[in-house]
Amino acid sequence: MHNFLNFETKVKEKRLTLYRGVINLKKISLILSLILLSIVLLGCQQESEINNPKKSYSSEEAIENGDVVNLHGEISNLDRFESFIENVEKGAKDEIRITMYTIEGDPIFYNLNYNGNKIQYTYDNSQDGYAGTGKGIESTSCSNIESRNTENGVEYYLSECSSEVGNSFNFRVSE
Repeated sequence: MHNFLNFETKVKEKRLTLYRGVINLKKISLILSLILLSIVLLGCQQESEINNPKKSYSSEEAIENGDVVNLHGEISNLDRFESFIENVEKGAKDEIRITMYTIEGDPIFYNLNYNGNKIQYTYDNSQDGYAGTGKGIESTSCSNIESRNTENGVEYYLSECSSEVGNSFNFRVSE
């Protein structure tokens, strides 16, 4: 009977060891899953994050940084905008920031990020002191940027957007 108890004790010890191993595997699996989830979420956050200035941003600084700047109808770095349009037409990835200034001098940012297929558009009026309740950052995905001739020049607009946010983009170039 003593051998039987020894055998039974050894079996219980092996089961306990096996059980501890399973628990350790579950812990490791949970930790790895959390790490993977964190990496995925961080990657998504970085992709959608727009690096617009959070402090005052003068038109001179915007021009130096390569922004396409519309200061009350006077456009700087227009060649950069034209290059973006050409890249979209060719299917080449590109991104630009258009910074327009209100009468009071507050910047409003229009970010266009073309991935070779769609344009991710972000509208940011968070620094507009007179934006009211509509103040903030909004994004949408659009299929194309189009143009139409007007009596005042060429007007660019986004088409086939996933939300109404795309309607906030209207860029006019005087001839």
